Amino acid sequence: LVVATNDGSSTINSYWNEVFPRTPMPNAIRALLPSSPEIS
Repeated sequence: LVVATNDGSSTINSYWNEVFPRTPMPNAIRALLPSSPEIS
């Protein structure tokens, strides 16, 4: 289930999983995502 506000980060997550399988996305990269919850 994808919420509209998460489209950007889910696209980046899908891309990351293709390029770096089995590698979790670092928090530094998550913080840069436009829809990241860390950004208020």
